[in-house]
Amino acid sequence: METIPSYNSDLPIGTLSKIAVSLLHPAQLSLGYREVEYRIQQFKAITSEELDAYLLEHYLPIAIAPNRLPYVVDHHHRARAIQITGLRETVYVKVLENCKDWTEAEFWQMMKKNAWVYLYDKDGNTVEPDAIPSNLADLQDDKYRSLAWAVLEAGGYQKSDVPFQEFLWGNYFRQHLTFKNTEEGFRQAVNQALLLCQLPQASKLPGYK
Repeated sequence: METIPSYNSDLPIGTLSKIAVSLLHPAQLSLGYREVEYRIQQFKAITSEELDAYLLEHYLPIAIAPNRLPYVVDHHHRARAIQITGLRETVYVKVLENCKDWTEAEFWQMMKKNAWVYLYDKDGNTVEPDAIPSNLADLQDDKYRSLAWAVLEAGGYQKSDVPFQEFLWGNYFRQHLTFKNTEEGFRQAVNQALLLCQLPQASKLPGYK
């Protein structure tokens, strides 16, 4: 098997490399930490060899920014789960775009055009790129993103290729229900959200059934 190189900012587009998860820069402000917890349990239940094979198959797509930092553009939950478990220090990434010689404005224009950045905080408020934390460990918990993930798992809507699909559904639920983020409160919210999935106003959301 060909040796996988360590990350550096000169890697060309399409290159698969290995990087310390602590060096990854998020491209969003929040996560659904209930999904992160699910991933943690998933990773703890398999051997280190199985985990390595899984992470190699499910590599993290990145864009290299003008400051030469690797921005994760998808699968933040998986990356954060690895970081929390401490089961390993590295993950696999593939370069989708190398912008080290671009301007900051060009980089963010590209990120927005490709829907590789999500500029909303945990409460659904819009923010500027400089509000994004520099480390996965500082991502906020958006309970409505967790709710959207749980509703997807329960069959309330279908998985699609639309970027940030769960955040879009989470914002829809945010507008129509409130809940306490306890186990009981969350279960009740899932049941309520499943009913909301069937309403006509949800029909424009990606994955609507």
